[in-house]
Amino acid sequence: MALSVATGASFLVLLVAICFHQTFEGFALGSRIASLIPDLFAPTSIKPWLMSLAYGTTTPIGQAIGLMLHNLYDPASTAGLLMVGITNAISSGLLLFAGLVELLAEDFLSDSSYTTLKGRRRVEACVAVASGALLMALVGAFA
Repeated sequence: MALSVATGASFLVLLVAICFHQTFEGFALGSRIASLIPDLFAPTSIKPWLMSLAYGTTTPIGQAIGLMLHNLYDPASTAGLLMVGITNAISSGLLLFAGLVELLAEDFLSDSSYTTLKGRRRVEACVAVASGALLMALVGAFA
């Protein structure tokens, strides 16, 4: 949604960020679905395909909502600035929820993580996550 309501130079920055984000989130989601297949789904189940289809349609639906909202306001007006701020807040909230609750919690707090991540390996994983957050903060600060 945020990309559709962005104007000017912020559009290009958001476009690049969303392209990279979608690529790597797709990798993460694909690996998560692949790891679930033996445990939750029969090999011939259609559910993993439906999950992938649902993920693939979220961005176009968000873009359509943003394009509909874009035609409802003047970008330079107070209402326009509020609309951009609200859509950015919704987008970032969804991203934080997906990253922290859905991905990191599964990787660090699940029963299987306590058997695979022990001692030094758990510390290395935490350092890798913190380093990634730091690098993304630097990118955000200079973008």
